[in-house]
Amino acid sequence: MTTSRMKQRGSVLIKNDKKIIHKKPIDLAPSKILAKFAEEIALNSNGAIVDVACGYGRNAACIASFGVPVLCVDIDNDALEYIKSSISLSLEKPNYFNQLTTMQLDLINDPWPFEDESLGAIINVHFFHCRLIGFFLKSLKIGGYLFIETIGSHGGNYLDLPPHGFIKAQLRDAFDIRFLKEKKVGPLQSNSATVKLLAIKQKAY
Repeated sequence: MTTSRMKQRGSVLIKNDKKIIHKKPIDLAPSKILAKFAEEIALNSNGAIVDVACGYGRNAACIASFGVPVLCVDIDNDALEYIKSSISLSLEKPNYFNQLTTMQLDLINDPWPFEDESLGAIINVHFFHCRLIGFFLKSLKIGGYLFIETIGSHGGNYLDLPPHGFIKAQLRDAFDIRFLKEKKVGPLQSNSATVKLLAIKQKAY
């Protein structure tokens, strides 16, 4: 993956040094795939749940709706402030927003803040960077859940997607892959792929 093209700004990207600002979604519906597994993740995670590159909290809120706290991590302060304001606006947002807390973090340049085997679940939707996968694998407890959904293949997105088979190969020795949908995208010479994945850690990494 070419980090010179890609920088993090929340769960969206800056490409070629041109800022792509978070657009507050009209519909805060979560990822459809995540929604299918949300209850299982919420009720079976054996530790803290973190939504990495959370954006405006749509996926974190989905998990939190089952009564568990979720830490929302993002670089975009506007998005995090939206989550914080939603926590206090009980008349406008469901009470499960009260289960959310926030952390501002540059996922590419800042030190990874979570210790080894300290988390019960990691959610990562629409912002994947290859440097993060090692942190994810080490920070999850045995029995912890990992949900990854990359961005789609529209336009030049294939340049920022992981190589086909990369994530699966990283998980092979220590994780039980419960769900995997992987599709090669981009020009014929490209080896990029979109990935939707749910896996459970089975042994120390």
